[in-house]
Amino acid sequence: MKKAEIRNQKSEVRATHFPASENSHFGRPHRTRSHFLSFLCTLALAASAQAATLEGRVFDPSGGRVAGARVTLLRSFAPLAESQTDAQGQFEFRDLRAGAYSIVANAPGFSASQTRVELRAAGTERVDLRLAPSAVEERVVVAASLGGSLATQVGSSVTVVDKNEIENRDAQNLFEALRGVPGVEVSQTGRRGGFTGVFIRGGNTNYNLVLLDGIPLNEFGIDFDLSSLPADGVDEVEVARGPLSALYGSNAVAGVVNILSRPAEGSPHFSALGEGGSFGTWRAATGGSGVTRGLGWSYDLSRLDSDGVVRNDDYRDQSAFLTLALARNPRREFHFHFFGDASSSGAPGPFGSDPDHLFSGLDTVSRSKRNLFGYGWNYSEEISPRFREVVTGTLSTNDYYFISPFGDSFSNNQRAMVNEQSQITVSPKDFLVAGIEWDLEQVRDTFFADATGAPFLLPRSTWAYFAENRWNPVTRLFVTTGVRADSIRTRSLPPDQFGARPLLPASSVTQVDPRISVAYMLRESDGSRLGAMRLHSSFGTGIRAPNGFELAFTNNPRLKPERSVSFDGGAEQRLFRSRAALDATYFYNRFEDQIVVLGGSLTNLSTFSSANLGNSRAQGLEVSLQAQPSRALHFVGEYTLLATRLLAVNGATAALAPFQVGQPLVRRPRNSGFFGLTYAYRRLTLNTTATFRGHTLDIEPNFGTFACEPPPAGPGLPCLFQDKGYQLLGAGFSYRLSRGIEIYGRANNLLNQKYEESFGFPALHFNFLTGVRLNFPVE
Repeated sequence: MKKAEIRNQKSEVRATHFPASENSHFGRPHRTRSHFLSFLCTLALAASAQAATLEGRVFDPSGGRVAGARVTLLRSFAPLAESQTDAQGQFEFRDLRAGAYSIVANAPGFSASQTRVELRAAGTERVDLRLAPSAVEERVVVAASLGGSLATQVGSSVTVVDKNEIENRDAQNLFEALRGVPGVEVSQTGRRGGFTGVFIRGGNTNYNLVLLDGIPLNEFGIDFDLSSLPADGVDEVEVARGPLSALYGSNAVAGVVNILSRPAEGSPHFSALGEGGSFGTWRAATGGSGVTRGLGWSYDLSRLDSDGVVRNDDYRDQSAFLTLALARNPRREFHFHFFGDASSSGAPGPFGSDPDHLFSGLDTVSRSKRNLFGYGWNYSEEISPRFREVVTGTLSTNDYYFISPFGDSFSNNQRAMVNEQSQITVSPKDFLVAGIEWDLEQVRDTFFADATGAPFLLPRSTWAYFAENRWNPVTRLFVTTGVRADSIRTRSLPPDQFGARPLLPASSVTQVDPRISVAYMLRESDGSRLGAMRLHSSFGTGIRAPNGFELAFTNNPRLKPERSVSFDGGAEQRLFRSRAALDATYFYNRFEDQIVVLGGSLTNLSTFSSANLGNSRAQGLEVSLQAQPSRALHFVGEYTLLATRLLAVNGATAALAPFQVGQPLVRRPRNSGFFGLTYAYRRLTLNTTATFRGHTLDIEPNFGTFACEPPPAGPGLPCLFQDKGYQLLGAGFSYRLSRGIEIYGRANNLLNQKYEESFGFPALHFNFLTGVRLNFPVE
């Protein structure tokens, strides 16, 4: 999705000459060179003269001009460029080819229907767009299709949490904004800095791919800890639910979390904030974005500190975003992204629920330090009106260092990716994307040691070939099909120092993942009560390649990726002229060949082994309601009914102890929900949120399932427990003073609930924050 402001630039002409001798039949070399340069200049000027311009204004329902509205230009199914209206509500796209385009506009709580426009060569077309109150924005999403597509044309389930919603909740960390997404359960072990993962539609936390500006952040074959990702600098988060390995390969088993940072566009503007609150917590951040002499830029710097509630519970996080964008016209763009994060947090241990009485007291020594960096670049070139080439490269590093009274440890993860896509407009109703991708991920860990006891580097490479076709056979029907073939190659593993793992040869496995999604506009009319109705459905498969632990502690050279087969289907009904939208979606996931760890004990790690034996199932219903009853009031609510079930292992009728067939999966509530209400009138904004979660099955927090093992492997105590449910209520406000100054505050856990998202790790009791935000120049 293009995030750069389009600026009119003169064509750049490179002087090229042919070496010629005096006897050359081309004649005089200098004159030939001069003629050739003249010819190139003529071509460039002719192309520039044929370029078209699209301009216009965006109005609100009362006829006032809207500044800061997001305007998206599309050709066929693909987004071509995106811009923001200026202070007079005007937008402009220049240097466009002649042809048919579509344009949509959005502002918080308002949207304009898709408008088609025909551009003529060397012509200027003016289109004025009028926004209407709408609970659903006609926005482009990029997580569920290659190249991006309008959300209404995608059959997959995608929820977008934008910057306004993040600010209205006064979120300090990004994961706080994910709590209201249907089908998503956020679980944090403790407070700030504790491991934080998300369960999407009953899948494991390592079944989700996390992207930041297109940079994959997952560690080697496992999940991504969201605890340190800041909310500052984030423009929006897309959560696509359902398997998307047909687009992204490994880890996209249950869904994709796609994070987009502040876009590099508009006139230069800056912001800053400072806040403080309970438990010695304070946060400071600054950021800005704009376009200067054709170069788009944006940045954000932030720091969050907290003393915690017990000894060794302190937390510190520093982060930075940077984006540079160069776009001479919509046909040629270059983007560079950087993200850096350094965090340090104490680990006092599970000082909450302790039914087995195994907690030995607060750990005042253990501490986790993490350094995360991501780099990405993207270049796109429109070769012709029907053909665009896109090349992307990324590099991410995720390094942990853990201090413990039992000995320090580390884990260093690196991941590199190069992706090439060819985007072809086959016809106005048929859009094809095909390409190739190379991935390299590697890990070095204290516990992955060779025969000498030294940690070794474990690399894995993947070559992938993929294609996706978006087809609009009739006016109201949109069909998206895709397939991806991944060839995953793992290097040989050396023998370990215990003799439990022999030399394992290099292995290679090929996995093919298909996907299809369908969206059908059953009714397009926007009546006074029943408006447009959209049916949507998707089917696909997903994979997760083994992680470093599963590989390093196995004697199975044929360890395969875990797999999923999933289906969903639902309907979205708009009501009262799109002032409300109700969506209900049923989903079914079957997880197969799940890797289980066999044997082992607390004192003898060398007896571990792993195999593809596990199976499980998750199905349920997601219901969401969005409403914009008036210009000042916005409501969002969701409820998820989730039924998970542990199935028998391959070749048997039972599950692995201590679990039983038919048990629900750990930390997956059967019932969960959320609602948020925002009232904005002139300078005042009020916001309230409520979250509820039913009880879950969880494990003993000190020894885990080892607590069930009889001596000497474990203490021989119960290890599975019920974690009770909870209800959370929060409220906040903001008030804009003069000269771009805004004050705000929020109270969380107003009912002072004593609860644990993860069994044994208490969450924060009642807490508050208050701060001031500055924007300049004044909006």
